[in-house]
Amino acid sequence: MASRFFKPVQALNPEIKLIAGSFSIAASGGAATLVSGLGYTVAKSSTGEYTITLADQYPACISAVATVQAATAVNLVAQIEAVDVSAATPTVRINLNAGATPTEPSAVTVVNFVLVLQNSSLPVS
Repeated sequence: MASRFFKPVQALNPEIKLIAGSFSIAASGGAATLVSGLGYTVAKSSTGEYTITLADQYPACISAVATVQAATAVNLVAQIEAVDVSAATPTVRINLNAGATPTEPSAVTVVNFVLVLQNSSLPVS
């Protein structure tokens, strides 16, 4: 636990929620393994593509960011391909691209992500 006093986060949008996490992928792809974070599961969808399934639905996704972390160069860029957080099964799909092609990592890779979610259907004014 941190030994500092943290101030509350303020936002203009009502009921902002953050889900942040990370998952690892073995060299040459394979199943994704949850490393950190709560409120989601992750699974490999196809070559270089991983689907985050949220435990809860949200009215909207305001922003989604994903990055690739590896101890050796893997030459991949994480791209948010699709977001549907209001569906019966809310998901976010991430591609790991080399060029513009979904590609498996050549070394053990960790994908870090942050989702900024709207948890209210109230209009923003």
